[in-house]
Amino acid sequence: MYIADLHIHSHYSRATSRDCNLENLDLWARRKGIHIVGTGDFTHPAWREEMLEKLQPAEEGFYTLKEEYRISDGSVADVMIPRFVITGEISSIYKKYDRVRKVHSLILLPGLEDAEILARKLEIIGNIHSDGRPILGLDCHDLLEIMLELCPGAIYVPAHIWTPHFSLFGAFSGFDSVEECFGDLAGHIHAMETGLSSDPPMNWRISALDQYQLISNSDAHSPAKLGREANLLDIGLSFAELREAI
Repeated sequence: MYIADLHIHSHYSRATSRDCNLENLDLWARRKGIHIVGTGDFTHPAWREEMLEKLQPAEEGFYTLKEEYRISDGSVADVMIPRFVITGEISSIYKKYDRVRKVHSLILLPGLEDAEILARKLEIIGNIHSDGRPILGLDCHDLLEIMLELCPGAIYVPAHIWTPHFSLFGAFSGFDSVEECFGDLAGHIHAMETGLSSDPPMNWRISALDQYQLISNSDAHSPAKLGREANLLDIGLSFAELREAI
């Protein structure tokens, strides 16, 4: 069994701690016993460079921090080495059916090569340099379509689905159904992120969500917030098994 926190942010996202670097994320994951940590912010070029420098491949689709970057902490045993999985969040703001929509999407990728491919495509569409969570005028349907075309092994999860202003079902700028948002690609959505504004029992009361796996993550903007919500996964250590679970 592994504890996984799949939605976080790096120090390249706005309103985040400067300590949201790989060294401190690794340290706090060890302190809290989190086995799998999302990197966040795969779209940001400088963050990808940092990951290429400091991470090394581990199991399929997972990475570990190189030993020379690991912060020693006498209170933490070095037996457990956290795995990183490449993730990021996209903020889509666009008009659909005569309403402005503001929806956040969580994407998990099989590796840094896929991150480079997808980021290069998104760079053509909007600015990915100023914020680790880029704001793009890109329909969620089209974002999912691009991901499926370029990185078919990736995972797309609507993020914190009940947040009022920036989510799939948000009261102010969301949709009334998965189908309304994703149209003919709705069948490619297999999971939803509960977010800090809801919990699994709340979502289990809604029959329309019965077909979706629910995941909960910290959305941490500082390393100390890692694991405030997380997932318990009964899987082997590989991206393929993570994808199957989600």
